[in-house]
Amino acid sequence: MFKKHSSAEEYYIKRFSDFDEARVFIEDMNKDKEMTIAAIDYMISHREYYFLLKNLLRHIKNGRLNREIFEYALLSMDICPRREEDIEIITDILRMKNGFSEDMVEFLKGCSCEMKGFILKLLEDRNSYIRKNAVSILMHCPDEKTKKTIKKLVETEENPEVKKEMERFLKLVDE
Repeated sequence: MFKKHSSAEEYYIKRFSDFDEARVFIEDMNKDKEMTIAAIDYMISHREYYFLLKNLLRHIKNGRLNREIFEYALLSMDICPRREEDIEIITDILRMKNGFSEDMVEFLKGCSCEMKGFILKLLEDRNSYIRKNAVSILMHCPDEKTKKTIKKLVETEENPEVKKEMERFLKLVDE
């Protein structure tokens, strides 16, 4: 877990003076946990989302990312990434079908209204895991367009799990 501040001890948070200092700890997130967290804070405060997401994905693929660091990065993001490059990385993480993709789904629930166009596109994905999660995310920002889209898609959905999630969505939002 993260270190809790104690009034008995002096608590120092490293602040990087430039990108290159922080980059070292983003490129190798196993060097030092506290410095990595400070580097994540630096990247987020300077809106370096693409660099951060790209490296998170690389570390996940290499099997070298501590899930706690990943969760910290997602929880620290103060805006929802919308650039095409960021969306591609998010989609790659969603396709992994592991704990990291589950964390990304939870993150996207908080961004469901801001990223609705992207999430609606996920409903058309060939991967049933992606479609099911898209419906789950859209429950956090239902509107008429979403409701109509899901009503239309539920009729043609072949995967029973996705269809069940769509029916659950409609039951919850369609009065």
